[in-house]
Amino acid sequence: MSSFELFRKIPLFREFSHAELLKIDKMAQKVRFPPGTIIFSRGDAGDALFLVREGEVEVLTPSPEEEELEDVVSVLGPGDLFGEMALVEHEPRSATVRAKTEVKAFRLPREYFEELMREESALALKIYKRLTIILSHRLRETTERLGIANRIIRMTSRK
Repeated sequence: MSSFELFRKIPLFREFSHAELLKIDKMAQKVRFPPGTIIFSRGDAGDALFLVREGEVEVLTPSPEEEELEDVVSVLGPGDLFGEMALVEHEPRSATVRAKTEVKAFRLPREYFEELMREESALALKIYKRLTIILSHRLRETTERLGIANRIIRMTSRK
């Protein structure tokens, strides 16, 4: 399957035209990570967005119980993206991402998106709009999980 065909299946690019997908295909770098590879660590500079082509990655955050351990907060697979906050803000990475299995992904560097903003602002705006929708969906999920966790904490503290 070509990169172009894969992009069409990724929710971020699902509504894009053939010409738009060709532009994105030109800026995407194909990367591969063996199982267990740390793709980036919490605190690293956010320099790229990644799109999973094959395999699974684990999103890890520090464990509140033990300093040296990290908790898996999410597992992402084909069609999912991670590192998207690097395109929106110039802040360090908020989580660690590790390859759970062998992973094939596209890496889309932030400087390419910045160039796209200057040269193809309509396309860049379309990407940012889709990213906003994806981030909004993730925020809703997180809010729901937090609500459930808070209810469990309240219930267990009453006993």
